[in-house]
Amino acid sequence: MTCMTTKQKFEVEDPTVIMLANGRYAYRVMCPWKGKNDKDLYAFKFCSSKAYEASMSEDKQQAEDDKEEGGE
Repeated sequence: MTCMTTKQKFEVEDPTVIMLANGRYAYRVMCPWKGKNDKDLYAFKFCSSKAYEASMSEDKQQAEDDKEEGGE
């Protein structure tokens, strides 16, 4: 992915998928370095609605698994 501020590229595995305010979907990851005054920087990359749905189903499945483990 590419940092939005510094334009430096870095590799990421399994990034978080979010819905932006304009209704589009994107991967969002914190950059491995800090900006001015130790500010957190983020990288975004547009993705498909299918990627968003897959991410949501994985999160839902993981939540159900966690709930089952807690009930035992």
